[in-house]
Order: sequence, then C-alpha cells, then structure tokens
Amino acid sequence: MKSFDFSLSAILLLAGFGLSFADVDISIDANSLRKPVSPFIYGRNVYAGYGGELLDNNDSVSAEELVNMERYREAGIRFLRMNQGNNSTKHNWRKNMSSHPDYYNNVYYHNWDLSAKKILDYMPNTSAMYGFQLTGFVAKSLDYNFADWDYKQQYGQNAPQNLDLAGGGEVDGSGNLIKEGDYRLYLEEWPADSTVGIVEHWKSNLKYDMSRLQYWSMDNEPEIWPTTHSDLPLTYTYGSLETPERIIQNYVAVAKKAKAIFPDIKLTGPVAANEWQWCNLRYYNDAGELKEDVATDGTIRYCWLEYFIKRMAEEEKKTGMKLLDVLDIHWYPTETTYEHWINWHRVFFDTTYNYPGANGIKRANENAKWDNSITKEYIFKRINDWLEKYFGKDHGVTLAFTETDFIEKMDVMTRAIVYASYMGTFMENEVEIFTPWTWREGMYEVIHLFSNYSKEFSVNDVSSNDSLVSAYTTINKNSDSLTVILVNRSENDAQKVNLNFDNVDFVSQDYPTLLLSGLTKETFVSKADNALKKGSATLTDNKLSLELPAKSITAILLSQKNSTKINEMKQNRPLVSIENGNLVIQNPTQESLSFEIFNCLGQKLYSKINSLNKTEIINIKDLEKSYYIIRFKTKNSLDFHKVFIK
Repeated sequence: MKSFDFSLSAILLLAGFGLSFADVDISIDANSLRKPVSPFIYGRNVYAGYGGELLDNNDSVSAEELVNMERYREAGIRFLRMNQGNNSTKHNWRKNMSSHPDYYNNVYYHNWDLSAKKILDYMPNTSAMYGFQLTGFVAKSLDYNFADWDYKQQYGQNAPQNLDLAGGGEVDGSGNLIKEGDYRLYLEEWPADSTVGIVEHWKSNLKYDMSRLQYWSMDNEPEIWPTTHSDLPLTYTYGSLETPERIIQNYVAVAKKAKAIFPDIKLTGPVAANEWQWCNLRYYNDAGELKEDVATDGTIRYCWLEYFIKRMAEEEKKTGMKLLDVLDIHWYPTETTYEHWINWHRVFFDTTYNYPGANGIKRANENAKWDNSITKEYIFKRINDWLEKYFGKDHGVTLAFTETDFIEKMDVMTRAIVYASYMGTFMENEVEIFTPWTWREGMYEVIHLFSNYSKEFSVNDVSSNDSLVSAYTTINKNSDSLTVILVNRSENDAQKVNLNFDNVDFVSQDYPTLLLSGLTKETFVSKADNALKKGSATLTDNKLSLELPAKSITAILLSQKNSTKINEMKQNRPLVSIENGNLVIQNPTQESLSFEIFNCLGQKLYSKINSLNKTEIINIKDLEKSYYIIRFKTKNSLDFHKVFIK
C-alpha cells in the first residue's frame, strides 16, 4: 500500500502559487514480493442490444460491430461485463428477453447466446461475464409493454421513465403514475434450476468454451431491489430482518446448483450498488414504507458487506462448497473538483486518506453504530479484513470493481489520470476484475498503454511523494522485462523524478518511453494510431532520471531484448584518465566514438557524438567530488567506465 507524506490539497495550493517541488525519488525493488496482475482489470461494461456496441438481436455481424470488436482487441481489452446491470436481473435466457426497470419494466429481446458467440468467435483473447437471476422472477412476454413512444411524444423526452407501467399501468393527464402495472402479466417465476440452466445449455448444447465464460455475476445490486425493481411483490423485500437473509438464501440456492454443474465457475457477489449501499439495505416496513438500514441477525447489527461475508462463510462451512469467489462492488462518486477526482483511487486501500464523500462507511464499526468520525473508506482493505476474519487466511476470495463512472464534467486528460491511478492501484493490490460502467473519451488510450505494456507481476515501488507522482511497476516472469508507469498528478507543473532500481540486471543505456499528455478528445484508433508519444530515458548504473510533463502518464520500458550487447573492446577499449583537472579520453579504435558522461543520479552532464579525435580533453574542475559514469558507443559496440573525482 502506498504511503502519503502530505495532502494533495497542499500540493495543489503550492502549484497555484507557481512554486516548484523537490525532485520525487522513487525506489523500485525488482526482487520484492511479486503479486500477479490479473488480465481482467483491463475490462469494461458493454451494452449488447438494439443500438448497442454489440447486437444480440441479430446473428449476423455488422460492419460496425466488427469495427467495435477490432478496437477492443487493439486496445487490449481482456474482459467484458455483458450482463448489463439492472437489465440482467429479469433476463430469461430461454426466451431471450428481459424486463427493463429503467424503461417502464417493458420487455425487450436480448439474446445472450448471440453476444457470447460473437465474443468467442471474434475476440480470442477476451473473456466475458454474464449473470444469474436471484429475484425469482424473469420476463415472460412482450405483449404487455407500456406505450412508451406515445408517452414520450406527449410528455417530452425528459418525462419519468422508471415508472411501473408495463402490465397495464396508467398515467394521468400530466404524465404521473396513477395505476401500477401487474407484474404477473409480463413476469414468470424462475427457480434456481432455471437460472443456472444457461450454463448447461452453453456447455452441452452450444459447445461454448466455458473457460472464457467462467465468471458469473450473482445478479446485480440486490440491496436496492425495492427501488430498482419496485414492480416485484413487496413481500420479496419485506422487513429489516427478512431482506438480507432472503438475498443470502436465494444466492446460496443458485450458487450450489451452479457449482454442481460447473465446478470451475467463478461466482461474484454481492455486487453492491454504491458507497451508501456498502453498508445499508432498502426494505419495506410493516406499513409498506420504504426504509434503509444496516443488516441484522436480530441481535447484532452489521454493515451489509460484513454481514454478507459472514453469512457466506457460514454457508460455505455448512455446505462444504465454495460459494463466493470474487467480492464485487460498485461505486459512483460525485465530487466535482480536480483535487477530489485525482484522489479517488485512494478510497480502496489507503488507510490514511480522509475521503470527503464518506457516508455509509460511518456504520462500518462494531454493531454498525453511526460514527461521524469515520472518514477513511479503504473499502477493499476493510473487505479483505472481513474475509480473513470470517473465512480465515488463504480464503482465496478476490476483489472486483465492476461499475463506476468517470464523470462527463472531467476534461479528457484528467479522466486519463484518474483511470490510470485506478488501474495502477488495482495492479499493486491484486484486484481481479475492473470494468467501468461508462466508457468515455481518453479511456481507450489508458487501457491500451496498461494492457499492452504492463507485465505479469507487480513489484514494490516507493515514491517520496506518492500524492504527486505514483509509480506502478510490473515485471515479467523471466525478470528480463520491466515496465514503470509514472503518473504526474500536478495540474500545472512538470516534475523531475529520480528512479533507483534494486535487484535488476539491465544494461546501462537508453530505453524507450511512452507518454500520454495533453489529451483533449478521443484519439485512440489502433495500436499503430494513437496518442502515445515515443521518447527515451537513460539508465545508468541502475539509476534513471527524467522530467514528467504536468498531468501526464509516462511508461518506461526496460528489457534485455532491447539492450545492446556489451563488447568489452579488449585492447581497443577507450582509455580514461584524469590529468590536471581534465578528463582525458583516448580512442584506440579505428572507428568514430560517441560518449556521454552521467553523474551518480543518472543525469547527463556532457555528450559528444561521432568524434574522430584520438584524444578528447574535458574540463572537470567544477564537478563535485563523486563518481561518474562514461558511456562509450561505436557502431557495433557499447562500453562503460566509472571514474572517481576526488
């Protein structure tokens, strides 16, 4: 976990007065504990349906779909969440239809068979996640839809559309609901056997590659069903005691059957809706009024996520089956300032960050009592602690963040900075799945950089000012390729950084860099056509220094494959001596000689290209007492010489 020396508000205040910052020193230990980076953090939600990026009402593949899937491949997207959130809760896979709660509960065709097949056929390196229905009801008929077109024409495009009007509902002359529709007309009961039947259908009938359809969401945001699916019978979400336990029992019934027919399946839950719902559920009281409160077993009160974890551990012990593989949450922050945006990534693991949006988490304490002093979220850290408390060590449950939005108000480069900070944080902390809900300008560039250039394992890096500049370092399994992605969050100022590498064996030379800065619109087209700016940085004696532009993301690519083989030059090696305050270099070769002088921090002090002189004399009287590195190049060889100035 990163440490933070002072608040980012102080950084931004200084930046506003035009003051410069001290160099940021970053230490990277390539031999530290290596944490695997999940390829599924390079993911997104995709709308598949009429007018969506992928069509699931037509088995042919349109030209536009081919373009979309090609862009996914080129960007390096490795995971697609396809269940479409609330629209998946009442999905009937047998009839290929679902009831949409945001559109009057009207029923529309949605054929998951088709969208899954397109992914399997056209995106060979990508996995997809669909979902199981836990409410006990799914769509059954298109015959009782509300006349939404007429309604919009009469009352305008901004007229409410989350009204329960399918099934014979009515509105008054002002467009207000006066009669709810009858859910029994367009929904049917759906037991656990029917829910998991899609897995057997895909495995046995359609012969789909289930290794790429391994993850299944256990419905979506069940703790707010009383509002998102208010057409369901009130008894379904009734009472502060009954509501959480009904969710648990429905979950367990489906999970057991899913594991029985597909032992390798990965189940994600509870898919909590937002910061408030991490601790609070909605339910109807005895008077039929909508209420919100934490979960309870009748004696002890619990934050909803803690209760869910506790009950899953109890059910696993009872059944002897692993019922929870990935703990999945959503979060839609609403802050509107630059300082808040670029701190969002700290909400997950940083135990020192006071999050101004902390609200529901104030009940994440003993007996879920409201404690206004709780301002630090660190939600994934809390979840990991609860998992260990109730499941024990080595529980094997990982983490997922499957819905969020980088709000439209952000400028494109800020959005890129925020997205990169999420991505790097999740790489460092072994988050398994990350799929933003809304896809906006600038995000393709970030996922392309991370997915195509990061390596398989995250290693430890420490920044002297992580609030300002973070380093996210990954290495491959052979330890011969390493990528450092640097995020400079300063809104207006470039920042000098000095990197020191421990336990690496890369040749001292120039290495390629890739820079994202100044984004103002969507620029990503393909791997060959994007906004990445190529450059280089010099590694000398395991040290490297460079300047990061304001609001920028920079990747440094170290690889033995890119290293020039050192030729010791034997008798023809350049000769170096210090005489009367001068550095004397003698070139015994018959070739032109280029050389560069670096200080102990890796900063280049002097260079000369293609010298034909047999002797070069350089005045070094003003140099500090220290050691210096000289790098020599000829057409076919490379050599280094260390000198001490006393």
